[in-house]
Amino acid sequence: MARAKRTQRAEARRRYRAVEGTTENPDLEMDEADALDTPADAPARGNRTRKTGAGGTGRDAAAPPPRTGFMPALRRAAAPADIRADLRALPSIAIHSKALWVPLAVIAGVTALFFIPGVSRNPLVALLGNLALQPPPMILPFLAGMLAPRGAWLAGGIVALANAVAYGLLFGVFTNSVQTGLGFTYLMTTDQKVGVIVNAIVTSVPFGLLVGAFAGFYRRFLAMSAPARPVPAKSAQGRSKRR
Repeated sequence: MARAKRTQRAEARRRYRAVEGTTENPDLEMDEADALDTPADAPARGNRTRKTGAGGTGRDAAAPPPRTGFMPALRRAAAPADIRADLRALPSIAIHSKALWVPLAVIAGVTALFFIPGVSRNPLVALLGNLALQPPPMILPFLAGMLAPRGAWLAGGIVALANAVAYGLLFGVFTNSVQTGLGFTYLMTTDQKVGVIVNAIVTSVPFGLLVGAFAGFYRRFLAMSAPARPVPAKSAQGRSKRR
């Protein structure tokens, strides 16, 4: 019906131009009139998309998932560890993550500073030794647990063991006498040194396991509590073009 009306209007305009002597192309004007009169097809309701500017997001863009509540995130983060799976994943953790080699590199670097002549007496080096190597260790096992993709307790225990061994090495080499709180100084025997080193290992490893486990729990809790960020439209389009 609408097509017939447009044809009649175009025919009327053609007759009018023929009478007036117009030299314009009637077929072209008829086609333009038909194109102007033809309404654009409305997109289906389910297929409508909203275009956005650079860096913007549309109203129909995918919304980020809701944020996990405090108590659900706390319960999920405190789930018991799968000891066997963590032990099997230890080679992958050591190779493909920074959980072990970064704290171990710090331990090795701080220990090496004490063997450099003229550097070991620097107050800054002594402060680093007290912070990084003094048992029971806390900073480096916590760092290992935060960097571990899984098995944070295991990474913390390994780093704590290395920490205690480095402390025992420095204590056995550089400590010959001990000063008591009352100001008395006495020489240490070999048996006393061995006792101090064994005590450092025995106390450091369980403490490192606990610190690493807490670091893993804290990392999981932060990941569950923080809302997921939506992917920007520009980056999503860039990835689709690269594909």
